[in-house]
Amino acid sequence: MDINSKQYAQLTDNEIILFNAIEEITNHLKDDQDNPVSLSLYLWKMGIQDPLAKDKIIQSTFKLIIESDNPLELTEQDFSKEYSQISNLFLESKTSKNMIIYILTWIGLNVSPIAYAISKNIV
Repeated sequence: MDINSKQYAQLTDNEIILFNAIEEITNHLKDDQDNPVSLSLYLWKMGIQDPLAKDKIIQSTFKLIIESDNPLELTEQDFSKEYSQISNLFLESKTSKNMIIYILTWIGLNVSPIAYAISKNIV
């Protein structure tokens, strides 16, 4: 995945050093949809600049899960609609599914296992 070039161009020299260090760490840890290392970095790289986006997405995920009669039946479209309130990037069908799978897998591995099961159903 390529960094949003507009965002990268706006970084200070120190931010570039930190970004490159974090990027090296995620590459070493083999960051991908099956092994999501950093949700914050992933969202930033996808173009979501809201510093609260990670927390908003986690809250939105739990809202969907809690309000659902059967969370395992939630679909990509359910999450796309909910997450689109945070960023319109979730309305782009060609990238939305991969983003949702990454997010749900990360939440499932780090916050709540039910999200992991949901991510496997979306695949």
